[in-house]
Amino acid sequence: MRRAVGRASFWTLAAGGAVLTVAAWSAFWWLAVPRHEICAMTLPAPAGCGSGRVPVAALWSVVTLGLYAVVLLLAPRMSGRRWWGMGGAVLGLIVGVVWGYFSVLYA
Repeated sequence: MRRAVGRASFWTLAAGGAVLTVAAWSAFWWLAVPRHEICAMTLPAPAGCGSGRVPVAALWSVVTLGLYAVVLLLAPRMSGRRWWGMGGAVLGLIVGVVWGYFSVLYA
């Protein structure tokens, strides 16, 4: 019975991490993709203003993919009392997503 709970929690973490990663990529690229409109001189620039955000969005897309891979690699190994390690990996993914969003926003 314990093994079924472990598999269910693995798939929950995998699905949650995937949703978080894809949402982060969507936010990064929504900010980064240049649009052909007149941009106001505001800081931070509105989404789609300036092409300087594209390399930063690409970098953070790779970083969040790596953090998600760490979550996927650690999830099957975490069981019982060692769930604090899994929580750290998920927290790292969340911090990476937030940091990446603000990095792209202020690039």
